[in-house]
Amino acid sequence: MMQFSTGFDNPISLLANHCSQIKHLILQKERSSASCGRVSDYRTSSTAAATGLSGACLSGAFSLDAGNGLKYKGTFPSKEDAKNIQKRRHTINGFRLFRKVASASALFICFSFCFTPPEVGAQIPELTIAIGFDTDTFNPQEQTTSLFINLCELIYDSLLFENAEGKLEPRLATKVDVSNDGFVYTLHLRKGVKFSDGTPFDAPAMKLTIDRALDPKMRVPQRYLINMIRELKVVDDYTLVINLSYPFAPFMQTLSTFVLLPISPAAIEEHGEEVRQKPVGAGPYVLKEWVKGDRIVLVRNESYYGQKATVEKLTFKIVPESAAREAMLRAGEIDICYRPSPANVAALKSDPNIAVDMPLDTRTISIGLNCQKGATKSKLVRQAFNYAVDKQAIVKKVLFDTAAPMDGPCSPTLFGYHKMANQYDYNPEKAKELLKKAGFDFNQTIHMRVPQGRYLFEKQISETVQVYLRAIGVQVELKTSEWPTYVAGLLKPLDHTKLELFLLGWGPMIRDADAALYGQFHSSMNPPKGLAPAFYSAPAFDEAIEAARMEQDPQKRLALFKKASEIVWDDCPWIWLYVKRFVLAYRSHLKGLVVTGTEKFFPTYVTKK
Repeated sequence: MMQFSTGFDNPISLLANHCSQIKHLILQKERSSASCGRVSDYRTSSTAAATGLSGACLSGAFSLDAGNGLKYKGTFPSKEDAKNIQKRRHTINGFRLFRKVASASALFICFSFCFTPPEVGAQIPELTIAIGFDTDTFNPQEQTTSLFINLCELIYDSLLFENAEGKLEPRLATKVDVSNDGFVYTLHLRKGVKFSDGTPFDAPAMKLTIDRALDPKMRVPQRYLINMIRELKVVDDYTLVINLSYPFAPFMQTLSTFVLLPISPAAIEEHGEEVRQKPVGAGPYVLKEWVKGDRIVLVRNESYYGQKATVEKLTFKIVPESAAREAMLRAGEIDICYRPSPANVAALKSDPNIAVDMPLDTRTISIGLNCQKGATKSKLVRQAFNYAVDKQAIVKKVLFDTAAPMDGPCSPTLFGYHKMANQYDYNPEKAKELLKKAGFDFNQTIHMRVPQGRYLFEKQISETVQVYLRAIGVQVELKTSEWPTYVAGLLKPLDHTKLELFLLGWGPMIRDADAALYGQFHSSMNPPKGLAPAFYSAPAFDEAIEAARMEQDPQKRLALFKKASEIVWDDCPWIWLYVKRFVLAYRSHLKGLVVTGTEKFFPTYVTKK
């Protein structure tokens, strides 16, 4: 019997572990009492580089200096070196891959899973987590936001679980058999599992969830993850066969994603589409309370099939302003601060009562460019915009090194990432030449749409890009809207869209370049069918990325990803900005918090030191 290693040991991801010590400028004055309370709009200093400093707030704006590049004008703090925080590590076993010959001479790949359960520690009555915004649904298949995908996984549980090292562990599926040709996946489901309403979890229940996710009448923005499923067959109560229309190389990872989180059939029958407000899953937690705009409360599922959570209650407080979240963490009012201000990471790391995790993320942040309408329909204009923006300066001076400039169309943490030979280094003169060559109309005003409350420093980033584009003669006007309204605008079809430029983050939930490249640039993903609002369409790209989806040989897949990456990188449907780090700050006495590079964290088995 042969054994194969199946971890995602991408050397590039080691950047997250070998990042140099960050030194920040921080203010040494006390935070005003007015800023310590709940703030409804966190953009209180619209152009400040460090809006949201806990302890203080800078007051100033960015400008473009001919001799010195991006320059901040305003109040500057004193220097303080950040202290080293020992990196938290979570050692979890992966899975083993065995090849075996079935009796009918068909060759199958059998995935048998093993993992080391966390040690049982003292029970914690409650953990309080401050987050920046609310959701409008707890239907897992409808999700577009990593934070609420995270919460859904706590409520529903997944077939497989991808741990912090990118390796798969068993959850609701204990074994997966894969046919030699990659067309057939046989799921062996865990026996004795019940949804939190007492309904048995079995193969018919799993089939119902997948059928709903494939139903074109249902809103599933990331259906592309499973659109290769052709047929489902229930063999018995705990065996489900999935037949694919083509062999999809990362389908095993797909089994760990939110699109396949099972919902109780009884809840679907009772509530219909209202199940999105009344979630019932088989996970370690259940939804107890949801006060929209204020808090979400999860309590331990006492009938959970696995080890019971060590934390009895999770309270997610919605606190839009990052400064307020940080102040609450310092004061001990909360235990976990979701996405603190980049400007304050060094100060938080220097606090002995606070720990900070910041793995390199799968998420990239960019400015989307409409490829089929308006001024950005021209490839020369799109390339010009890329040369016009100094990504290095944005990372250093706006984001305080809590990100890395994009040097390819997806995150280095993904299988299939390639650094591009041609880089769009800051070159405003070249940008002007390209605009002149394109016949750009400098009298027009281009609109950039920006969400409110979704991404940290979203307004500062947009305003900085606006400064750079104005420096080459392009007039840009910013238009902001709340996240639900913003997403609705992204999903409009081409003949109804008003998008020209728009700030967008894209964070694949599986560590494979397919989720980044296919999900955002394949022509079939253009709205309203998908969530690729740049309306990019290139037959050569489509051909390469489709081939990469089906190819089973890893080296051949890498070559296809490189080809697809080179095509889209040259076409510039985005202003390629940066790869985020997922920053999570928490009280240092907590032990066992799992933080992943897919923007998720799991406090299920947290204990106190």
